[in-house]
Amino acid sequence: MAEVARIAGVSTTTVSHVLNKTRKVAPETEELVRKALESTGYRHNLAARALATQSTDTIGLAMSVVTNPYFAALIRDIERHLRRAGYTLILADTNDDPEVELDVINHLLARRVSGLIVNPLEGNEELTQCLRKLLDDELPTIFLDRRSTLPGDQVYSECVDSIHHLTAHLATQGHHRIGYVSGAMREMSAQDRLTGYRKAVAELGLATDQGLVIAGESDERVAEQRLVEHLASDEPATALVISNNQMTLGAMRAIRRAGLKVPRDIAVICYDDFEWADLFDPQISAMAQDAATLASSAVELLLARIRQPDRPPQSVVVPAAFRHRDSCGCGREKYQEHGKANNVQATR
Repeated sequence: MAEVARIAGVSTTTVSHVLNKTRKVAPETEELVRKALESTGYRHNLAARALATQSTDTIGLAMSVVTNPYFAALIRDIERHLRRAGYTLILADTNDDPEVELDVINHLLARRVSGLIVNPLEGNEELTQCLRKLLDDELPTIFLDRRSTLPGDQVYSECVDSIHHLTAHLATQGHHRIGYVSGAMREMSAQDRLTGYRKAVAELGLATDQGLVIAGESDERVAEQRLVEHLASDEPATALVISNNQMTLGAMRAIRRAGLKVPRDIAVICYDDFEWADLFDPQISAMAQDAATLASSAVELLLARIRQPDRPPQSVVVPAAFRHRDSCGCGREKYQEHGKANNVQATR
């Protein structure tokens, strides 16, 4: 740094401000420092800085990222917001497995991250204890996308009323046997979505056959195979609510394998919109999560927690939006006439 300062004709303190963005430096002075950095090949020693400041300015993100395009959009927005705030994102894929999530969180902690964003899973006591300890130790931690039973900051999409709305919407079209393709119950979001479906079924007097709830396990292939079996049963559903976008792809394959047409033979509607939903024929009606708001809210809460470790935990519930297309079978004009179907009675 002394050599860079000598070449640029500035103090080492000014070089530090340029590197660490700790104080605004005149543009012409910053340009001199940048040229000196380039000529010397200097690279800032972040490990040494972390030892001196006790901060790595890195944020760990533990989330399943490989298989779901929704998560890719969410991560992109999180990284952009963190970079603007001066933080670097370290991404660790959990594969939606509690044991893997526990392992990657421990690896992120070993790298002395300044904070964590976690897509929490339920049902693993060791993982739950780890997350509870993070909160007890006041490591800035945000639970994202899935509601957690732990008392920490969290940001997630509204699920219960959204699934209720999708189910009720199908009921307005005369469907009484509405099937539901559920996600993995280790996720609180899957539990909440199932609650929304059951609430609608009870309120609207719909069929309650046990076989109408199909365990898709948040897996495209599992959902496909179990729907193939369901559609071959004596009394299959006449309409489907599918609780995430991956399983929707499996469901569409199962419907095609059964020789059925959407929406002529079976209506389809899903939670989790996806980029190519409008490329299907018919286009898929879906409840869309607001990834941009989820990302900005999570980063905002995390930065607030870093600045004020003792602030009370907050929960941000982000509304989802219904993208009405063709697969539900009612026609867009008819939907616009009837408006949102929140308090309807099923036609038997």
